[in-house]
Amino acid sequence: MLKTKLNREKYLILLILFSLYLSLLETFIPKPFPWMKVGLANLGTIIALEKFGKQMAVEVVIFRIIIQGLMLGTLFSPGFIISLISGVTSLCIMLGLYTYREKLTLISISMFSALIHNLTQLMVVYILLFRNIEIRSRYIIFFVLGFLLLGCISGLITGVIGEKLLLRRRRK
Repeated sequence: MLKTKLNREKYLILLILFSLYLSLLETFIPKPFPWMKVGLANLGTIIALEKFGKQMAVEVVIFRIIIQGLMLGTLFSPGFIISLISGVTSLCIMLGLYTYREKLTLISISMFSALIHNLTQLMVVYILLFRNIEIRSRYIIFFVLGFLLLGCISGLITGVIGEKLLLRRRRK
């Protein structure tokens, strides 16, 4: 029992570190907006979910976001709050969709989770920063649609990598 718990903790730590490393690596990838990321850090979540279950996936996401906030000095800043809320919301969607894993691919789960992540980010940013500003403009709509499209593309990339890793658990 103790050995099993230690092994689980080792894998949890490795997946958190893997996610943090991928998040750092993403800062070197050119992107259209400086704050935008591809979402490669979610590979740690996908691996945790596929290999170890929902609880470990939750732990990987929560610890990654908190440790990243500590490392960057942004803990409890608006950026941290946006990241935490959108990360937890997309994780909940991912966990719900994962219930149908036999019928859904990691690609579809990842794409929809990324879409929800970006949509949640936009809503939280609006509530935190722009709720008193009139934002009805076709430029804003184009930005939102482009942002959501980029989220789907990044979810596709992460999902394809997850599928290529051949992570599927063997069912007994």
